[in-house]
Amino acid sequence: MSAATSPPPPPSTTGSGGAAPVSGGAGSPEAPAPEACPLCGAPLAADQEWCLHCGAAARTRLATSSNWRAPIIAVAVVVVLSLGVLTASLLSLSGSSGSTVRRTVTTGPAATPATTSPAPTASSPSASTPGATASTSSTPGSPGTASGPLSRKPVVTPPAGPPPTKVEIKELVAGTGPEARVPDTVTVNYVGILYSGGAEFDSSWRRDTRFTFTLGTGQVITGWNQGVSGMKVGGRRELIVPASLAYGAKGLETRPVAIPPNAALVFVVDLLKV
Repeated sequence: MSAATSPPPPPSTTGSGGAAPVSGGAGSPEAPAPEACPLCGAPLAADQEWCLHCGAAARTRLATSSNWRAPIIAVAVVVVLSLGVLTASLLSLSGSSGSTVRRTVTTGPAATPATTSPAPTASSPSASTPGATASTSSTPGSPGTASGPLSRKPVVTPPAGPPPTKVEIKELVAGTGPEARVPDTVTVNYVGILYSGGAEFDSSWRRDTRFTFTLGTGQVITGWNQGVSGMKVGGRRELIVPASLAYGAKGLETRPVAIPPNAALVFVVDLLKV
């Protein structure tokens, strides 16, 4: 009887030609999961240090830490606060510079106002600007020092009816002294009122100063050149002057009463000196 045969040995698990071991057994380790960026979750290659999706250093300790958000937020807050402080400082410096400029302008020496000639006050009946070239007597004094009826200011009453078209002359007091002729320089007292309404617009009596001018040189209105010529010292005349021989369509701003445009005027003139 032949000897009993033994069963063949099991296949080797370590041999070079053996089958590969089967994973999944109870004691075998699992394969590592693919790495991902801890910030955005994008997959990372084995040798990839930077995430191509978010740009983070994906393999640093901070990126792999679970507390990465707190430092990032802290850094962002510091940056924002620093920018705010820098902006506030720049605005403060800009405001201080503007204030300095303003203070320099306002505290500097005051500008000298331009010198302008005072507006004429119609102290005399002038052809252009009253009193512009005519001169008053060098020694202001009371016009009342004139003797006789010329020592008192006359009362001027506006006539009735329409104004004349040429100078009307009325001799109130006949003079006995030298006669005034062009181009004599004469000194007078006078009162001027509006033909319409009788408001007094000018008077040498009110200013307490006699008026001196030269006949025929354009220092006074045409009506005065015509009305005063031929007077004698010590005489008093009433002159009714139409607007065309006075201030015409422009009128004149006088005080206390303005001469309106196209206004006829009434004067009483005392001739004191030639």
